[in-house]
Amino acid sequence: RSGGTYAYRLLECRKLSGDPERRELLGVSSRTPTLWMRSLHLCNDEPFQLEERLVNIEAAPGITCHPLETEGPGRWLLARVPWTEAEHKISAQEAPPEVAAELRLRPRTACLVVDRRTWNGTAPVTYARMWHPGSRHNLVGHFGPSR
Repeated sequence: RSGGTYAYRLLECRKLSGDPERRELLGVSSRTPTLWMRSLHLCNDEPFQLEERLVNIEAAPGITCHPLETEGPGRWLLARVPWTEAEHKISAQEAPPEVAAELRLRPRTACLVVDRRTWNGTAPVTYARMWHPGSRHNLVGHFGPSR
């Protein structure tokens, strides 16, 4: 939307085995098949978002790592998986070394972080944590009075 050239890279993708901490973020049990991935979104070859995402495979039938090699998970999910509820949590956090490296920042640089969860009814669909270089991002809301 900024007018730059968009690019996407899937950095890592795998089915989770175990990993109770990540499963808790998504809100699924140890028996629920879950996909975990990291991807990088770029504008004019500069990273603008590192995305870490968990997907409940039962709530997103057909999702595998293969289509995500060329299509971002958000776009893939929106085209194929219904959701009824979403939640955003927005915070400022220092980039840990592995995040800083992907975003081409110095470790501990301030980042804008958006945690997003979606559900379809009571079933968790996805949890995403999206890291943005703080110096290159704003959040702008435009709204009117409630009636």
